Amino acid sequence: MFCEDFRTQVPITQKYIYLNHAAISPTPLPVLFETFRYLYEVANDGSLADNREEQDELLHIRQKISKLINSEPQEISFIPNTSYGINVIAHSLLSKGDEVITDSLEFPATVYPFIKLKSKGIKLNLIDVTPYDIEDKIISQLNDRTKLVVISHVSFNTGVKIDVKRISEEIKKVGGYILLDVIQSLGTTKVDVKDLNVDFAVAGGYKWMMSPQGSGFLYVKNELIKDPPFYGWKTSKNYLDFDAKSFSLEEGPRRFEIGTIDIAANLGMAKSAEILQEHNSEIEKRVKELSDHAIDSATDKGLEVITPKEKKAGIVVVKTENPRKVSVELMGKGIITSPRGNGIRISTHFYNTLEEVEKTISSIYSIVTK
Repeated sequence: MFCEDFRTQVPITQKYIYLNHAAISPTPLPVLFETFRYLYEVANDGSLADNREEQDELLHIRQKISKLINSEPQEISFIPNTSYGINVIAHSLLSKGDEVITDSLEFPATVYPFIKLKSKGIKLNLIDVTPYDIEDKIISQLNDRTKLVVISHVSFNTGVKIDVKRISEEIKKVGGYILLDVIQSLGTTKVDVKDLNVDFAVAGGYKWMMSPQGSGFLYVKNELIKDPPFYGWKTSKNYLDFDAKSFSLEEGPRRFEIGTIDIAANLGMAKSAEILQEHNSEIEKRVKELSDHAIDSATDKGLEVITPKEKKAGIVVVKTENPRKVSVELMGKGIITSPRGNGIRISTHFYNTLEEVEKTISSIYSIVTK
């Protein structure tokens, strides 16, 4: 099986039980080698290597990302991180009097850009929610002033997976847009931007996509935001003329890439996207199996699980007292997790094993009951 065989491509498995992919994934060897391949070519050929890689305007990278999320290549732009991508949308789409809706379970990167815009007359409606009522509460707040709903496909601190289609259908009825943060879902569960009917999507590549930090992409549906909020030298259609007195706005995805991007990191992301796309169904099935096992094992031991079993992807949060202390004790046992929210966040990827999950849950139980 692919999932079992791929484990040999992840060196960290020889050292740790690593269940912290929602924070940062260890780099698999195929991704590492693709990144190194480009850096080695630069070491030997300098600018000639860069020119070779960019001669198609990085279309070969955009194609692999677009195939993974079912978009068009011209809808994919490269960004250094999720925060930057959210800011691009925030500063291009909104004007005075517009309302943005998001929720209390979001990662701060999803919320803070809109706090900045409050001084410009943008209303931020930050709704208090639980993992069980996010969709209902967001939909209940939609109105004719709602310009944008910003949500995470999967919550970083509860693991709940949102019914995106339900929200997107409703926001379109009031003429608004939806921005989806897929950093905690892409790589573990199917993300089809057309089926989900989202207008914008954003993700850094270093979590479930198993790519280097500095990689990331922004999806902008065709015909939206033709004029980006920030200009740089690569925003110009004829950027290779290097003429400061002549500017013509680039119409393709490069219009959002205001300067030099991390080509090595994004090549790694493209390699990962290729692997994830080829084995998408098997990966999603395996991640679900591991998450189910974590929930069942914790429940059997009398531990409280925050993550709803029927609404989850790769993250399972087990409630504990003093989760930071528990996380440190787990690390001492060679088990890498994260304290998030009110518990220990277990984030399994497809190459993890049921035995690793069982040992982790048993270790949590022994720590909290000693």
